[in-house]
Amino acid sequence: MKVIVFLSSTRVGASYTGMGSWGDRVGQLIKERIEATGHEAVIWDPKVLQFPLLQQPYQMFPDKSAVPAWMTERKTEIEEADAFMACCTEYNSAIPPAFANMIDHFPPASFKHRPAGVVTYSVGAGGGIRVQSPLKTLLTEMGMVTVPKMVKIDTVNKKFDEKGDCIDENIKRYIDEVVAETLWYAEAISAHKRSHGLPSV
Repeated sequence: MKVIVFLSSTRVGASYTGMGSWGDRVGQLIKERIEATGHEAVIWDPKVLQFPLLQQPYQMFPDKSAVPAWMTERKTEIEEADAFMACCTEYNSAIPPAFANMIDHFPPASFKHRPAGVVTYSVGAGGGIRVQSPLKTLLTEMGMVTVPKMVKIDTVNKKFDEKGDCIDENIKRYIDEVVAETLWYAEAISAHKRSHGLPSV
């Protein structure tokens, strides 16, 4: 199974320590926990990929030969994934613009009939809980099946050491649980698609 881990934050500043932002650390932890199960994980970081401000999504190009090569390549990577994980902070109680901008470049059909797990975090006590509901709405609208298990990491600045390693065993366990559930859905959906195909509508 191949899982794409979507990061959300492009912030650098007070929480940037030279070892990566808090989102980088949480995303890397998710990647490591997925790989520990024997599956593949790839991180999509908007700081690295630097998607331009959305002007025209893939599906709105009438002439597909005019689609930028990078967009076609990323769309193919999405279509080849078996599952997704959203690693999301909250900006003023909302989904970070870079996350929505990244996702919105592609049609819902690219994500459809694959599961998505949700992990949110913040330096405050809420752990990004206010963004979980709108995030699940967005992922569902884009065709993904959001799994019931979710994780919120509060006071994320106290959960990692200076090397960027998680020092909270409970956080590791919670992420293992959402990873396990997401992979369970991915395997079940993949098996059903092989035996029954996709819905006709």
